[in-house]
Amino acid sequence: MEKEHQIRTRIALLIRALADNPFAYTRQRLADKFTVSKDTIRDDIRAIENAGFVIQRDEKHRYGFAIEKPYTQLKHLLHFTKEDQELLYRAIDHIAPHSDRARQLKKKLASLYDYHRLGHAYLRKPYLTKVDLLLQGKNERRQVILHGYSSSNSNEVRDRLVEPFHPAPPDDTLQAFDVDKRELRHFRISRITRVALTDTPWQYEGHHNILPTDPFRIVDKNQVMVHLRMRVGAYNELIERFPLTRNAIIESSEPDTYDFQCLVNHRFLGLTNFILGFHHQVIEILEPESLIEHLRAEIQKMHFL
Repeated sequence: MEKEHQIRTRIALLIRALADNPFAYTRQRLADKFTVSKDTIRDDIRAIENAGFVIQRDEKHRYGFAIEKPYTQLKHLLHFTKEDQELLYRAIDHIAPHSDRARQLKKKLASLYDYHRLGHAYLRKPYLTKVDLLLQGKNERRQVILHGYSSSNSNEVRDRLVEPFHPAPPDDTLQAFDVDKRELRHFRISRITRVALTDTPWQYEGHHNILPTDPFRIVDKNQVMVHLRMRVGAYNELIERFPLTRNAIIESSEPDTYDFQCLVNHRFLGLTNFILGFHHQVIEILEPESLIEHLRAEIQKMHFL
């Protein structure tokens, strides 16, 4: 099973390498990149071609997809609708209701659906290029420069020198050590203009601790449990603005109401704006009391504007 997983992962990375850098790799370079033999790369390419992709070689025996083929086919393969998701949810409930395995499968399906809802951003070359360089920096333990990073916290657009140790493209997040600030930071990959590798090796690996990320894509090791009850309008807005919250919402016993219950960042970032914007659709804040106090303080600040 482990070997099959490694093969699937390598083939997926090979597809991305060819799509992101067409006609840049010979079979030997691909073998070196993935630390396998040339014969293994040959078999991988044959498997990709058997799946319907068209791969060509230039005069220097470098591989690339036929123009426009990979993106069109990958989009088709990843097309995953809300109706598909609901149908599969019902099938899972029928086979293994309320089991841990069922919950895990639903979470995976929700991730696929969220991936599709983001407009296939992860299939676009600029995004793939950034992810590829971040992964290279991680694998080779090298510092990278995040050129033109747009920060909502500081309201600045500037370069950041970081050590990238946990890129998570499906969540559009990067956890990295900020070399200048000497602290762990959380970045949105989509807000990075360009990534550049440096020749400087990691110097702060002992500080590379992966922190939990909440459905609002906020990294926080001091998360708190929240429990809200909301109407249909608030439910629609929450899952559309923050697709990852879908996994934490269930239908309430009351008609046309939903319960949202999960761990979120202790500063309630993301959640605060949602509640204040849709307070007329939020029926009740069940917990914690600190969230109610936080909202009261925020409203009090608004009165002085």
